[in-house]
Amino acid sequence: MTKIDPYFADELKKYGAEDFEACFNCGNCTAVCSLTEQSLFFPRMMIRLGILGLKKEILASPEPWLCYSCGDCSETCPRQANPGQFMAAVRRYAIASYEPTGITKLMFRSSSWFILITLTIAIFLGFFLLILKPETEVTRWIFTYLPYDVIHFIGLIIITITGVSVIWGMAAMIIRFRKNSVNTSPQKVPFLKAIRAVIHEIATMKRYQSCDKEEGSFWKQKPFYLKPWFIHWSIMWGFIGLLAATILDFLLKDPASTIWWPSRIIGTMAGLLMLFGSSLAIFYRLKKITKVYDETCLADWIFLFFIWIAGVTGFWLEISVALEADILVNHVVFIIHTVISMELVLLFAFSKFAHAVYRPLALFFYFKKQSA
Repeated sequence: MTKIDPYFADELKKYGAEDFEACFNCGNCTAVCSLTEQSLFFPRMMIRLGILGLKKEILASPEPWLCYSCGDCSETCPRQANPGQFMAAVRRYAIASYEPTGITKLMFRSSSWFILITLTIAIFLGFFLLILKPETEVTRWIFTYLPYDVIHFIGLIIITITGVSVIWGMAAMIIRFRKNSVNTSPQKVPFLKAIRAVIHEIATMKRYQSCDKEEGSFWKQKPFYLKPWFIHWSIMWGFIGLLAATILDFLLKDPASTIWWPSRIIGTMAGLLMLFGSSLAIFYRLKKITKVYDETCLADWIFLFFIWIAGVTGFWLEISVALEADILVNHVVFIIHTVISMELVLLFAFSKFAHAVYRPLALFFYFKKQSA
């Protein structure tokens, strides 16, 4: 039985969806969207579900995750219902709904809570780094009020909550999608083909690239390296490359003290990609060059600045190691870099970063259905 929630529209507004109730279902947004297909009517269908209060149907649909927020729908909406902003808000709502602790709801719905939680984690991580050198005066002062065992235990709890939240959220999404997925094909759905399609999309952003090819698009004549799809691609692969470099360092048990060490080369190239992408993403938002870049919420701003700061401080440290410069400012930069990097990981399940797992999952169900 379909259950309608009359207060759902008000709920979505808390996640950033504004004016979407002005939509009169004209279909203009669907017509201009380059990703629309015969069986895919977003964002019109999603807005309709939102107005009707059909939240279960929204959470069980991959459509919000198939949108890359190019903004064409919002630019051309005759009612200024801002479909692009609505789709972004639905993704935030979905992340908060899949995540079991309620932390994400606090962070996405309240800027004050978002700042408080991120600052609290940053302070705790700073304390954790300082206690790694127990002979310092600051560490002795910290241990007076907060014993090492307590700090260590709190750290384990935070890491466990993050890991469980990621797994729980993925499981919740899969369960909802499977219930909503009806395969009418008598043939077995090619699982591996869907996996390959997801990998191809992540590797090339082919669907995202099609958003920039529409006639009249602001980005159509721009070089590829300035387009939103490449910015997104740069940030994503930059982070993945840095993660790979960190894992290599851990496995080889070598701090990569030489710039010619394989993990250092991978890290440098990945860092350049991530810094390039995040710098352009921040610049576009500061300049507000299109409507979609004029509506960035606090959570997205902080996420981008964290990535950017992690990139800048990472290169600072790399240069310091190459020059063998052992000075106080470098130790401060090291703490900042480590705190920001660790916080990005710890907030993985509770921030915009979570779409790194939810979007591939949604794409898998989408391609799996297409392959049937």
